[in-house]
Amino acid sequence: MSDSPNGLPTPPAGDLEGDECQRTWMDAVGREAKRLGWQRYGLLMFGIVCQCVTLAITWPLWQARAMPPHLPTFELPSLSFGWLLIASLAWTVIRPRSGLAVHWGMLIVAAVFDQFRLQPQFFSIALLMAACVLDAGHRIARWSLVSTWVWAGLHKLLSPDWFGYASHWLVARSGLDADSTYLWFAGAVAAVELAVGVLAIFRPRWAAPACLAMHLGIALTISPLIVNWNESVLPWNLSVAVIGSWVMLTTKSWRPAAAWEKAVCAVSLLGPIGFYGGYVDHGFSGVLYSGSIPQGLITSRTGTHPIEGWGDLHVPFPKERRTIRIYFEQVAMPGDKLHLADPRPWLDDAFYALDSQGNAQAIDRDEFLAGIPVDSLERLKTDEGVALAGSPNLATIEFSGVGIDSRRSLFELQKAGVRMVRRAEDQPIFAIEFTAENFDPSLLEHVAHLPNLMQIQLAGTSVQDEDLSKLVDLRLLTGIGLNQTSITDRGISHLSDLPFLQHIECEGTSITAEGLDAVVKTPF
Repeated sequence: MSDSPNGLPTPPAGDLEGDECQRTWMDAVGREAKRLGWQRYGLLMFGIVCQCVTLAITWPLWQARAMPPHLPTFELPSLSFGWLLIASLAWTVIRPRSGLAVHWGMLIVAAVFDQFRLQPQFFSIALLMAACVLDAGHRIARWSLVSTWVWAGLHKLLSPDWFGYASHWLVARSGLDADSTYLWFAGAVAAVELAVGVLAIFRPRWAAPACLAMHLGIALTISPLIVNWNESVLPWNLSVAVIGSWVMLTTKSWRPAAAWEKAVCAVSLLGPIGFYGGYVDHGFSGVLYSGSIPQGLITSRTGTHPIEGWGDLHVPFPKERRTIRIYFEQVAMPGDKLHLADPRPWLDDAFYALDSQGNAQAIDRDEFLAGIPVDSLERLKTDEGVALAGSPNLATIEFSGVGIDSRRSLFELQKAGVRMVRRAEDQPIFAIEFTAENFDPSLLEHVAHLPNLMQIQLAGTSVQDEDLSKLVDLRLLTGIGLNQTSITDRGISHLSDLPFLQHIECEGTSITAEGLDAVVKTPF
């Protein structure tokens, strides 16, 4: 240091530059805080912190990676966006308008490069930040929250899965007696979400405390204190609790004012209907924990591989029909098969096989199930007289695809006390047994959604001829027990098209030898 003319020590030039940068930064922050108002600017800072924490939790998601693979919208390279997003948030601190524009641009471009990043919490927090900066953002955020709450409730009310395994799992994971409380819990959650959404339309100020209480309650429930699940949405719930309640509290009129706001209102309230036709992603339709989303299962020569997320990415797989198919094309080998199960009533399941060019080709159910079961391939490799692994003959053997057992059906059958058998813990159901006490004809509709089923025991039950018509899609069925039932030739005729049906137990029935000959196939 040198002395200044007044005798005081002079700081080094580097310190002066650092102080100047700090003053410039603080001046910029002060100007923006005064322009927006300290309340709005403070809420914006809270949103930025929540977004930063969410990015930190899911940091590997934003990096270039090998596995799980990127799901590009087009043929695009793998790029990292983590630090670019952080930089855009830092810019938002001193230049909220331009910073938000850059941040939104980064989020959209990152999702185009990898649809794994189509997680609604990132975009919702960004929209809440926009509500703190722009009047238009405030209005759009309000209708986005209305849509989320209304449709979160409606989707649950319309979902048998929510009133089944989904709510039961959530209650059980909380440590409560799920069997006696899950239906009450399911109905209460759906009703509360719908009520808050309707209140936010007509009495937004009244919805503010409800928003605060509901989202703080959700944050507490999914926190490590109770369920300890999906930590990536914890910051989102906190941001909705704080910024969302402020949005509701500061809404001046419940009616949309400008024409553009009416359009936003209409799209927000009607757009989620497109989820049921596969036109709108579930993550942006308010489908929260209802369970009614597509599932994917890949069958290869080494076994089955469910398509899931989580892991190091800390987010669920964005389960849409297109993303499941893209993932299959990214990771599978030629000849592998995919069962895409869709619980939505307007959409059918889909079956695919990967061709030599790496493209998923749609096939029908019978083609999907054609071939040798994959668990037989290992035995085939070592059986005496059969080519060893790596032989061209073995490599060309077609294997059968493994279908997804419906989680809804498994839950309902288990609840009824029906015995279900697997060959191993991670294997699908291959045999099922009813008794006279637990048999209900309606349960056979759930049996039909266990595509790998090979044996059914119905002996001594009240099964009727028409009930067997519900089993016509069980293409792998090899045997059925009907002893001491009222089944006749007319009943088993419903099973005549099943290609592998070899054995029917029929003592104490009216089934004739002629009826059996018309249905039972020669052993393969």
